[in-house]
Amino acid sequence: MITEKSVIRCESVFSDDKAYRYLLVKTWDKSKPAATVISISPSGFYNVESDNTTMLIQNNLSKLGFGGMELVNLLAGINVDAKRLKSIAEEVGDENDSFIVESVKRTAFTVLAWGKISNVNKLFEIREREVLELLEPYTDKIKVISDCTGRECLHPLTPSVRNEWFLCPFKAD
Repeated sequence: MITEKSVIRCESVFSDDKAYRYLLVKTWDKSKPAATVISISPSGFYNVESDNTTMLIQNNLSKLGFGGMELVNLLAGINVDAKRLKSIAEEVGDENDSFIVESVKRTAFTVLAWGKISNVNKLFEIREREVLELLEPYTDKIKVISDCTGRECLHPLTPSVRNEWFLCPFKAD
């Protein structure tokens, strides 16, 4: 009989009023590299519980050989309905950009996992550009999620990548 045991260490960083989550860190194997993943906005689930996006990110990074993840977002406001959002400014959070940059500095790779949200809500075009400007010094370690057919810049909830990611180098426009 074989018994396998795992411990996943979780840490979340919030604003004082808990209206914003700036960082979610999950580590399952310290001997392997961690990846920063930048998604759209955080859910109300963290640490022990996970939303579908966070679960799929963790599963796919583990399959790709990573030992942990740092999850940051374009917006730090918790439970934002990105498709119906009328204004982005109040949802970014005062500390969000610094948490994004510091996470990218700490990890081996950065995965852009916001998909094509700017096609759904045009307000995200500006925010995506702002974040990409922050990441300019780190473009050599930025990846996007691709599927087996070669479609790139996909969100983790996209059906074709839920169970298998291919990470491709980010190509700036």
